Amino acid sequence: MYLKHNDFEIINLIREGNDEALTLLFEKYTPMIYKKIDLFNLNYEREDIFQEGLMMLHKSLMKYDDKYGKTFTRYFEMNLERKLMSIINKKVRRYEIFSKNVAFLYESNCEKGENSVYFNLYIKELKKILTKTEILVYTLRELENYSIEYIKTKYGLGEKVIYNSMYRAKAKIKTHFK
Repeated sequence: MYLKHNDFEIINLIREGNDEALTLLFEKYTPMIYKKIDLFNLNYEREDIFQEGLMMLHKSLMKYDDKYGKTFTRYFEMNLERKLMSIINKKVRRYEIFSKNVAFLYESNCEKGENSVYFNLYIKELKKILTKTEILVYTLRELENYSIEYIKTKYGLGEKVIYNSMYRAKAKIKTHFK
């Protein structure tokens, strides 16, 4: 149906308040939006990105002015590509921030504190059967949820020492409480 009308006619109808013309414009540019989503390799969030594309189409429609000598199609395509690039850049920045600060985010989001009234008794019992390194590693990793990376940097322990201490601590605890 939209083949009968050019963009200028459709835009004028929309600006006059014709809702059918808006639906017509959305139908016309839906294939372009999906094509750009595929081109930018954003298929993992296809429907969310499609909604962003429709919002960009509406925004482009409201701001379009033909006195600049560009067709609406090129104007919208440019805006859509910029929007998709900004979505990608935002995801990249979030990933970089998260990967650089993963230890901090992990440590600040974990719950630290006593879980029950028996927590202190449990720790006392563990101190009887575990070495100082084992108790340190076990309480930090298992009870307080600290990451291996954090324990490594904060206490200067090697990764192998941490894993071995955890293994020995769990084995001792299992036999002790059996």
